[in-house]
Amino acid sequence: MNFSYWEYKHLWKSWDFVIVGSGITGLTSAIFLKRRFPLAGIAILEKGLLPTGASTKNAGFACFGSVSEILDDLDTQPEKAVFTLIEKRYKGLALLRLLLGDANLSYEHSGGYEIFLPEEYETYRKCLGSLSYLNAEMVNAIGKQVFWDARSKIDSFGFSKVSNMLENKEEGMIDTGLMMKNLVKLARQEGVEIFNGITVNGVDTGGNNPTLMTEFGDVKARKVLVATNGFARTLLPSVGVRPCRAQVLVTSPIPGLKVQGAFHHDRGYNYFRNIDGRILLGGGRQTDMETENTDVMETTSTIQTYLENLLSEIIIPDRNYTIDYRWSGIMGMGDSKDVIVKELNPGLFCAVRFGGMGVALGSYIGKEVSEMMAD
Repeated sequence: MNFSYWEYKHLWKSWDFVIVGSGITGLTSAIFLKRRFPLAGIAILEKGLLPTGASTKNAGFACFGSVSEILDDLDTQPEKAVFTLIEKRYKGLALLRLLLGDANLSYEHSGGYEIFLPEEYETYRKCLGSLSYLNAEMVNAIGKQVFWDARSKIDSFGFSKVSNMLENKEEGMIDTGLMMKNLVKLARQEGVEIFNGITVNGVDTGGNNPTLMTEFGDVKARKVLVATNGFARTLLPSVGVRPCRAQVLVTSPIPGLKVQGAFHHDRGYNYFRNIDGRILLGGGRQTDMETENTDVMETTSTIQTYLENLLSEIIIPDRNYTIDYRWSGIMGMGDSKDVIVKELNPGLFCAVRFGGMGVALGSYIGKEVSEMMAD
């Protein structure tokens, strides 16, 4: 690369800490490292104009797990692991709010709901019968009961075919774009350098310190963090992360919209909320798992049609609207829902595999990995 003396001296150099990925985790870890080491050189390398994985593509749910999702997790994972992860999600949301302030997130403590259709009665019955147990575990994990039966509220939302509903009084909603804008602003105010449009093609751990290979030349650092979540296997093929696509759509404004709050359906696979007088709806991955296990950021007619049918038949029946926005983001999944936070080689760390809960976990894990790197 044809860098000048001045560029090498002040703009492109060796850093103390380099973070790959400018999502919630990357930015948060950089902020905490800078506060711990004010004189350290800290840089974030981001391949896109924006954080292109999930941090600017999510639905803006401040949630930590619906009842059917938690019960589904308990079928495949140890009880302690499930509730420890819920505790981390809850604390992560609190840390994010503390770090930025509610106004800079446009945080709304809306409450959350889980809907059940008539054909899902047995699932609802199982969930309802588990509320006492789950609330007792929630008291142990986060200090309060959160789940309640909410059948009496169904009619107020204008749904069709929804026969049962549960409520989580501790859920909320955020403006994802405002969150990321203010996280970037805070990181830069702290003195973190952020470089967009830089793709890291590989990591060399053969020397005394990790070296990142980019099209602009090698980048050296004392310590490196890979925080690319769903795209982690590109740089870290041996780490157990599987990319999974999540598709979303947003309607035109709907006058007199009754749907207010954050809603879940079918073990958390489907989710919807109100935003600026519109409905944001995402999910459908469970209907075409094989196709959606990908890092290709496209929408498909299969999933989009499924979502549109949910809208017209259940969520906002008999209403006129258009679909104004469609997009997809990439999540990091694996055989376990535990986040992978560890030092892979001397000086090379990773914080990946958030299981679709990056908003809740990103700040908590960013702080955790920053403390690990500080050692």
